Amino acid sequence: MGHIADLGGAVADFAITGQHIDCILGRELIKLDKHTGGVLLRRSAFEKDGLSRKLIADGGHLFIYDFCTLHIFRQDDFEPLGSWRLGDDLTSDICGMTADDNTVYCSIRNGRLTALDRKSRQMRESHISGSSMWSLEVYGSCLLCGTVDGRLLLIDKDALSVKRELQLGRKNIPSLFIDGGILYAAGQDGRLFKISIDSFAVLAEIRNAHRKMFRLAGIYGDKLVTVSHPCSEIAFWDKDTLKKLEVLQVPLKLSGRTYIEGDNLYISSRNILGIGIINLKHK
Repeated sequence: MGHIADLGGAVADFAITGQHIDCILGRELIKLDKHTGGVLLRRSAFEKDGLSRKLIADGGHLFIYDFCTLHIFRQDDFEPLGSWRLGDDLTSDICGMTADDNTVYCSIRNGRLTALDRKSRQMRESHISGSSMWSLEVYGSCLLCGTVDGRLLLIDKDALSVKRELQLGRKNIPSLFIDGGILYAAGQDGRLFKISIDSFAVLAEIRNAHRKMFRLAGIYGDKLVTVSHPCSEIAFWDKDTLKKLEVLQVPLKLSGRTYIEGDNLYISSRNILGIGIINLKHK
């Protein structure tokens, strides 16, 4: 594994847009040149350090959640555009987030879903589940959500109500990845699922995909890529059959972020001082 940027500390989260990488390091937002790793912009954005902040980039905005607060920044210059306190304590902190052209959606611990209109800043809320939702993905007019009690939910975005439900297990579904009409889901019990979104049925299932928690990095060619930071491994699976093809042993720690673009896998971890890069073509 090489390094696209050595920033002297662990990156909490990052997003890649065009030629830039936007990342959170301590109290700062940093913009990097994707090719050289050079720092193009850095701006103090938070009052305290933190490694639990999560970031997504969409439509010229950065959406960042930090415990109970949702922040919005302009992406090109990191100008803060607003902050919203969505919860009060550990019983009402933000667990997951996604966005579409019109709305940013945040799941709140214990099953509440909040939708913030990106233009009007009007907010809607609904109690969706008796269980928290760590993973959210936009799918057309719906959201796909994985719950801590092992369910997959299909949620109508306008009504903020559950349309369909599928019990995958009894433990958390912390990671989802959509590939056309197929959804891949990672379970905290070590199971990896391939699901038809149309029929809402499991097409294939693998047990013991990793020994500890893992997440879905994405698709590379005809392979599904999963990453387990606690196990220090990256696994490649046939995306049709879920047959395991290869495992890379890479020193990692606790948690982090992965993103596949072209032949490169970009990765952050508690033990990486910046952002690492793995060329998947020549791994």
